[in-house]
Amino acid sequence: MTFKALHRSALSRRSFLAQALGCLPLEVLGAEAPGASEGESYFDESRPVVNRPEDLSADIVVVGGGGAGLAAAARAAEIGASVIVLEQMPQLGGNTLIASGYYAAVDPVRQGAAGITDSVEDFFALLLANAGPTGDPGRLMRLAVEARPVMRWLEGLGVEFAPDVYEISGSLFPRTYKPVMPNGVGYVRQLAARAGQFGVKIFTRCRARSLFSTMTAQGVKRIAGVEAENVDGRRLRFAARLGVVLASGGFSANRRLIERFAPRYRNLTHDNAPGATGEMLLAAEAQGARLVDMGIVQCQPGCPVGSTRRVRFHNDVKRFILLDARGRRFVAEDGRRDVIRDRVLALPNGMAYTLIDDNGFRSYNRLLQRDAVLAVETGDAWTADSIEDLARQVGFDPGVLRETLARYERGVAEGRDEFGKKLDGVRPIVRPPFWLAPAAMTIHATSGGIAVDAVGRALDRSGEVIPGLWAAGEATGGLHGENQLGGCGLADAFVFGRASAESILGVTTYTGV
Repeated sequence: MTFKALHRSALSRRSFLAQALGCLPLEVLGAEAPGASEGESYFDESRPVVNRPEDLSADIVVVGGGGAGLAAAARAAEIGASVIVLEQMPQLGGNTLIASGYYAAVDPVRQGAAGITDSVEDFFALLLANAGPTGDPGRLMRLAVEARPVMRWLEGLGVEFAPDVYEISGSLFPRTYKPVMPNGVGYVRQLAARAGQFGVKIFTRCRARSLFSTMTAQGVKRIAGVEAENVDGRRLRFAARLGVVLASGGFSANRRLIERFAPRYRNLTHDNAPGATGEMLLAAEAQGARLVDMGIVQCQPGCPVGSTRRVRFHNDVKRFILLDARGRRFVAEDGRRDVIRDRVLALPNGMAYTLIDDNGFRSYNRLLQRDAVLAVETGDAWTADSIEDLARQVGFDPGVLRETLARYERGVAEGRDEFGKKLDGVRPIVRPPFWLAPAAMTIHATSGGIAVDAVGRALDRSGEVIPGLWAAGEATGGLHGENQLGGCGLADAFVFGRASAESILGVTTYTGV
């Protein structure tokens, strides 16, 4: 039997679109969303379709409506499976929706046009070198190989990327690309539309609580579904005939779990969506799954404790410099994320600052520009037409800041940076107005999660596959190890969300190298 012939939901495509698009945020849809009034739920009694037992079962149940979950759902539905997605928040997207949007891949067309020589082997080598001894070579190779084909898949769904190639914070090489739509909006919109096209059922405001299992005829325990709680507190059991995919993200937004697993970072803020709470990692552990790398946390410049806004001046390493509390540079801005993290945390009060000029400001999208302007209004960032005025606002010695910029400009002109920053394409910071924002470390991602094999099957404490359970994205551990390259978070989510769906259904487009 082909998967095209598998049982499909009685929910029509038209009905799905009216409901699923209604749960997307208005800024994603670009239009008024039907049925998205405050407090409305898919479990509302006016929607009796979801109370029928057949509407609580599918071939695949996906926990999490972010990038990994939507990629898994869209791909599984393309192949022909029936799919349910459970999302605890009122809208889809998770961290993908608020991410900067950069995607890492080897792209001979874009890179070739920019005069950049690259290869999958070089990408893999850099991934492996940064991951260190806890990285997974097989999965890292798959990420390096599959990133470009999956990017083409996304483009086929309607995600449009700009032609430029970027080296962003922590990417260590110019192989990242920015979607035309801001942040992760384009990814979420197009993946949700693809899921809708093939009848995926999406339940928002539906918090997964635990996994349940059954015994097969051969006496083997198999994960059979998900127990969840709706907005009214009612418990429902979603049955998965073929498999469950945990794509519920990490635990950056859960202070209790940060204190338990990564106490070094317990006093930091985080830049994650509020749904990154990690309870499903513990639910998988309760079913025998092994959790790995739970103490490894990726950090990025962000809000210090007490600030109200995060300003992202650090995205393009060619545009900004990092300063200490006296207005001096102290590190190469294009270095490894873990190195920069540790250097910033070692500063007095763990406080650093990012500085850009008008050229840098204009290079960022409107949402980042808007956030910067609002931050200036709330006192969380500063701008001035002169370096001296900016220094006085922040409390720097104007002479020190002026000398810092002069040394940086001389280094750019001479092609030699005192901290070892690569200067190809770097512009000096000379055009007013100038912008500066706090850059304390904030928790950007948790690298720990469920141990999985190369196709996303969850592994138990003995390294054996747990039948019926897959995981993808930030819910998994053991991939990026000590240091995740910039731009690889979204690539990881889409590559392995898609791979988990193909694994469940016995279909693959991956052939390795």
